[in-house]
Amino acid sequence: MSSIAARELRNHTADVVERARKGEEITITVNGVPSARLTALPAAKKAYLTKAEFLALRPKTSDVTLARDIAALTGHTTDDLGPIL
Repeated sequence: MSSIAARELRNHTADVVERARKGEEITITVNGVPSARLTALPAAKKAYLTKAEFLALRPKTSDVTLARDIAALTGHTTDDLGPIL
């Protein structure tokens, strides 16, 4: 972990932020006193699920008759995900 003065952060903001983005933890000091810590944000999560991921989340039905009935009722769909089961 490195430390920099607030003045250096002000004068070299882009460089310091890039160092933090790459994983370096930087302590910012004011008059030699540690005042803040600059670190990278955690990686962003996906905003969507793929079809396979979505279907894997769905519980499997153990009632074969119900599964057959649902397939018969929903087999003709214009849905992008395809049939429910």
